Amino acid sequence: MSLPRLRWPLSLLLCATLAACSAPPPAPPVAAYTGPVLAIEQIDRGVQIVLPGSVLFESGQARFNTAAAAPFLDRVADLLSRKTRQRIAVEGHTDTDGPPQLNEQLSRARAQAVADALAARGVAADRLEVSGFSFSRPVAGNGTEEGKRLNRRVELIVLGEQVATLTAGEPAGAFESAWGRLKEMIDQGLVRPVGAGGAR
Repeated sequence: MSLPRLRWPLSLLLCATLAACSAPPPAPPVAAYTGPVLAIEQIDRGVQIVLPGSVLFESGQARFNTAAAAPFLDRVADLLSRKTRQRIAVEGHTDTDGPPQLNEQLSRARAQAVADALAARGVAADRLEVSGFSFSRPVAGNGTEEGKRLNRRVELIVLGEQVATLTAGEPAGAFESAWGRLKEMIDQGLVRPVGAGGAR
């Protein structure tokens, strides 16, 4: 009578052992991210997206290199369309070359160029708030050519948004700290901080 009772637990143990041996192999490693890396930062107004060098402007120009900028603008437009419905401040800036009135017009024209590019990629135009700040908000001293180049820029602020919302589920390595990148350039002596060697 006791023999059948011993066989039943032994059968279960055997099944469990076989199931463990037939577990699926581990998943293959995830391929490294090779797309454009966006420089972002959480600020009090929302999420700041700093566009890279390919979307910087030549002195006196409101047009950027469309081919070089396309991968970054595609990526930004995709994030803005998929991850958030918040409004986006598109803010243009200049270096200190030229008169203030011209720089004010130029900074707004730069912002408009980026806003138009995002709208062409499917971001609703009524979400884009375009403004120009001339040379009143430098990120680097204007005492070097590299500093001036960084100041000829457009920044995006996803108003009221959180970095965690935009980055959730995105590949590792797809983002970097905007401030970290600027600090690196300052530490390497490539640019001067604002106020050093003539920020204005």
